[in-house]
Amino acid sequence: MMTLRHQVYVWQFPVRLFHWVNALAITVLFVTGMYIGHPILDSPGEAVGNFFMGKVRFWHGLSAYIFSANILFRLYWFWAGNEYSKIRLWKKEFWSDVVTTFKYYTFMTREHVLHVGHNAVAQLMYLIFIWLAGLLIILTGLAMRGGSDPNGIIQGLFGWVVPFFRNEYQVRNVHHFLAWGYALFLLGHLYMVFRQDILDDDGTISSMVNGYKFEIIPPDAQEGRTDYLTKERRRNYS
Repeated sequence: MMTLRHQVYVWQFPVRLFHWVNALAITVLFVTGMYIGHPILDSPGEAVGNFFMGKVRFWHGLSAYIFSANILFRLYWFWAGNEYSKIRLWKKEFWSDVVTTFKYYTFMTREHVLHVGHNAVAQLMYLIFIWLAGLLIILTGLAMRGGSDPNGIIQGLFGWVVPFFRNEYQVRNVHHFLAWGYALFLLGHLYMVFRQDILDDDGTISSMVNGYKFEIIPPDAQEGRTDYLTKERRRNYS
């Protein structure tokens, strides 16, 4: 029997906007952050006559504020968005799916569950790298930024972070370590996205542009295709 698929509107515009703003902000943050930590360009003359490092720090700071605001917006959309924008860690099925999906992507098994939204491993990676690591990298970044103005508001709000990690050097190390964690996350993210799009042919990559993915209609439901699609649309938009 021929495999039938139908479109499902998975990623709403706010989710797609968050994704691309996040991707751009993290890219700028990583590049500028690496330069701040290890400047490779030596400007001739006195420092007062050059402001290249100042410009790099400006773009790093601006991207950091955009990244932080984007995270707060996505937290709101967990509540306001559709079912695919949510993470349900408390469900038993979630953790069993983590094991199954991990085995599939590490070539321990060929069996896997077709997901219209994020699979459990992807959700867990987002929780660890975007949310938990994101919170920590924001806190350590603001703590270092606040040190440039000991009497400023940022120092007053986030000055406790430095003694928590013992000293500013350790804060910088944590910040730097997390930045490289994002690079590792990107590799894993791209591997999973391209593999799913190629093997499952579900429109994973294009869905981050138009919001739509393709779901296979079960064989036992293909004869009653109209009723099945009606139920699916009702479920996906409720």
